[in-house]
Amino acid sequence: MLPAEAVRWFHHGGDLMPRLDISTICDRIAVQAPYFAFGELQGLPDGAVRGVFASEQTTGYERGPVASAEVGRHLAILGSCAAVAGRATERIYYLATRARFSTLDGAQPREPGRIFEATAETVSHDRRSLKAQAIVSDGRPFAHLHCDYQALPERVFQRLFQDYRTEETPLAEGSPYREPIPLEFDEPQALSLTARSQPLAPARCAGHFPGYPAWPVAIIAETIAQVVSRLLHHILGKEVDYSVVRTDVAALRLVPAAVSLSFHADCLSASRTLSHYVFSARVLWGEEIVATLDTELRV
Repeated sequence: MLPAEAVRWFHHGGDLMPRLDISTICDRIAVQAPYFAFGELQGLPDGAVRGVFASEQTTGYERGPVASAEVGRHLAILGSCAAVAGRATERIYYLATRARFSTLDGAQPREPGRIFEATAETVSHDRRSLKAQAIVSDGRPFAHLHCDYQALPERVFQRLFQDYRTEETPLAEGSPYREPIPLEFDEPQALSLTARSQPLAPARCAGHFPGYPAWPVAIIAETIAQVVSRLLHHILGKEVDYSVVRTDVAALRLVPAAVSLSFHADCLSASRTLSHYVFSARVLWGEEIVATLDTELRV
């Protein structure tokens, strides 16, 4: 169990369930605010965890109550919370390696700042890996995430990523995750588009593995979404709203924040008749592919 001072209690369905101390959980998973954005965590039966968060980003052209990349960020974090809740454990760095995001029917558009509830549970968990799944609701469930993680004890993480180490800088007021990463776009081709980023300032990944500034997978996914959205508009010849049906992300390595990345998106299938579009994207650090993303959109 967690230390006694880290646990409060609340009633859930007539049962007494623990209210988890956020600072204790954050220390266990090596993630802090503002990347960690849950305002409340509660233990549920069978080891599940419930969290409450407020949306930060505008959804842009994406339909739905929260941008899919932002939902992915919160749900992936909650999955790691489920792995450590109720357990006295050393600090573990959970590196998301693969994730599938799926939307469910019934979600309604909402403005930023609305409150959402998410629930996560572990699917499997051992010393080196974690699989978790989570769902998010605005009164009814509207998205699901299944995520695979590499689990690294602090001593292993520090050895592998010692070159990433920097002095921690004071946090600025507000969250840096409210605004998208600036990009320089190439001229679009018929069914492809490339964009490039500048290196991230450490403050742009604040709270994500503090002291080891790196590109968060969720921010890479959000940046790819910018490129895919612009390519979709190029293909259609106009700006349109769209819904994300499914997104698969693979993170092949943890990328230091101090490097620029290039984002390459291709449209694999475009059906105006069915209003259905499939995109594939690669993220490169120099010549090395560091992440991939495949997504289906409905216009």
